[in-house]
Amino acid sequence: MRQSRKLLAVLSTFAAVAAFSACSSQSGGDSVLTVWTFKQSEIKALEAAGADWGKQNNMTVKVSVYTPDDAYRTKIQAAAKSKTLPDIISIHSQGGDWKLAQAGIVQDITDDFTSSWQDQLLPGVITGATLTEETIKNSGSDPTTTLNNLKAGHFYGVPYMAGTPGVIYANKTLLTAAGVDPSTTPASWQDWVAAIQKTQAHDSSTGGLATGLQVPETGYYWLYRPMAYAYLGADAFYGRQGRSQNPSWASEASIKTLELYNQLTPLWVPGVLGLGIDQADQAFASGKVAWVVGGTFTLSSLSTFGLSPDHVTIFPVPAASGGVSSRISYQASPLISGAVSSTSKHRAQAISFLKYLTSVKGATAFAENTLDLPAATIPVDSLSSPLLKQLVALVTSPAAGQTAFAANDFSADPGGTVAHDTAVQLAKFPARSASVPDIANTISQLYTSAWKAVN
Repeated sequence: MRQSRKLLAVLSTFAAVAAFSACSSQSGGDSVLTVWTFKQSEIKALEAAGADWGKQNNMTVKVSVYTPDDAYRTKIQAAAKSKTLPDIISIHSQGGDWKLAQAGIVQDITDDFTSSWQDQLLPGVITGATLTEETIKNSGSDPTTTLNNLKAGHFYGVPYMAGTPGVIYANKTLLTAAGVDPSTTPASWQDWVAAIQKTQAHDSSTGGLATGLQVPETGYYWLYRPMAYAYLGADAFYGRQGRSQNPSWASEASIKTLELYNQLTPLWVPGVLGLGIDQADQAFASGKVAWVVGGTFTLSSLSTFGLSPDHVTIFPVPAASGGVSSRISYQASPLISGAVSSTSKHRAQAISFLKYLTSVKGATAFAENTLDLPAATIPVDSLSSPLLKQLVALVTSPAAGQTAFAANDFSADPGGTVAHDTAVQLAKFPARSASVPDIANTISQLYTSAWKAVN
């Protein structure tokens, strides 16, 4: 979900927080390792990791946060010009790290990021973080997008936070009040729809479903795609996005997935098309919504908004009855990487810190402190939070005989704006502005046009 990751980290304030000493944009002395991030929820985790690693290495780790994303990018660009970059720059994986490398802001760390180190990470993380020849080729020659100075198969950052969309969060209190058992995961998409109908019938103001549909990709990436993948199966799902559109978006099976998605139309909370991602999370955290769609990354956001994990249950988007798969499993994708700046005077120490952060010990502590999914494989039973255990299990317990769905994999798409345009079409369901056949035919035409534009 490369495109949507830029939209998922929208925060509301600009702040700088320093750990262990006064905030500074410079790399500091020989005994200070500086780390920048754009996620407020990571501060505690990075500070804790820095304290533990620092004791072992006789260094102080200073962590600073700058938000929102636009301000963070501006800060990095200004620091690059003034040669005041930190040692480690946290950045969006699968794109942000590559752009900084192309600009000469971060280093190639391929030789340090050994295969034995890579093996410690979750399945799918390394695949997603690997720069390919096709990605370089598709970046073109435009100076604002090109990656032509980089090398395929090389690494320019170490993923330390992973995740997947397609996670449903339910308010236990509101479900129980409506007679829905929060301890029982819906066995199918149809059962889930019935449960939402029940909570909505109990209280029309709080019983509905929310997500940040102001960003239309949320409905498409986080909800429709996982359901459609399970219903169609991998071959048909990716075939539908391919050049031959086999099956067509207007085929019987494809139309069935759109009909299933349209079952949610009367169940969305009022005004859902005007809700941003944070607004939807805040509504859920404050008990104004019974259900919210997000990803593994949503739990830390809800916690930031003051919701106790004890009041929440989670499960993956349910598979619809009658489809190819009876259960959806996910493959983790890299979300945030740590990159070593080109001006760092502590390269070896920066690599060492990233290695610690992705060790079992460091990654477990990261998960506990952020309520987020680390990129490294950690034992589920070692976690103290029951909800965090559920979260980690989403990407470590695939269904028997099933290939886990890589929700951020759009490699079968023709590229361009087709994913966004498809998301806009699907948003017409909650807007009640188009029928299933109309949307199916329009999306089919979108893909046909997009593939014609590909050389």
